[in-house]
Amino acid sequence: MKNSAAPPRRTWVVRTALPLIATLALVGACDSAVGLPSEQSGATSNTTEATTSTPTTAAPTTTTPPPIPPGPPVGEVPGNPDAAMALRPFVGDLIGGGIGVVTARCWTVPPTEIPTMYVDAEAILTAVAAPGVDGQYAVTWTGPTATVSIKRSEIASGYACPTVYPTGTAPVFDAADAVYSVDRYLGRLAGIPVNPSDVEETYPLVCDGRQTWDALGTGIPTAPPLVQNPNILTGITSFDPDSVFVTGQNGIYTQVNADIIDASGAYQNRTFVLAVGGEGYCIGDIA
Repeated sequence: MKNSAAPPRRTWVVRTALPLIATLALVGACDSAVGLPSEQSGATSNTTEATTSTPTTAAPTTTTPPPIPPGPPVGEVPGNPDAAMALRPFVGDLIGGGIGVVTARCWTVPPTEIPTMYVDAEAILTAVAAPGVDGQYAVTWTGPTATVSIKRSEIASGYACPTVYPTGTAPVFDAADAVYSVDRYLGRLAGIPVNPSDVEETYPLVCDGRQTWDALGTGIPTAPPLVQNPNILTGITSFDPDSVFVTGQNGIYTQVNADIIDASGAYQNRTFVLAVGGEGYCIGDIA
């Protein structure tokens, strides 16, 4: 805010005693002859300055894309900008912090698989520098030796922990993946999830309701039994992680057994039947 200057003060020095009339006449003569600014002329000057100010012209509006965060380059995915954004933090942690940092953050991946799957950081960097491809279930970046793939749930989380596998092959979901899926499912039921964010709505572990389930080979596929009856297993208070292991495989279906403890304190050995879906292993039935 501009400061308003105080009007100039006139100092009158009376050297002789003059009559009042003569003094008044002298004041008027000085103002007229010398041309001292009057209060009225000052007001007029302010008004003129205000009305003759130069109008401003609005600058044209331009839209610029948000800046790309610093770190190793990650190729964009046509039609899916969120995919590269979700993978960048992981790549930055892998290069800047190493296996220990990503292990703590990638709780959707079996901890036993992380050291071997993410060991070749250079191959991962080379793959993700190329543009990604949006597929039916996942987004992939393909390099000369490694292919990096992230699932839909990983993209939605904002921090995507990928599956890495040799280029020219398909991703393999092994016994460790099946066991870890059951571990996570039982942890949720027992109130001890592997992470507070591990909920079914965000990270589905139950197979979807498509009429494709036929674990017994009847030739008549149905919706997975766990979808039709989500309360097959209730009242779980805890389970024995050491008891969870793969006990059989029948084509595309994998069987995992686990010892659980119900509300009465009794042990039960239950069988989980899993298949591979868009998010990896999913649970379709519990016996």
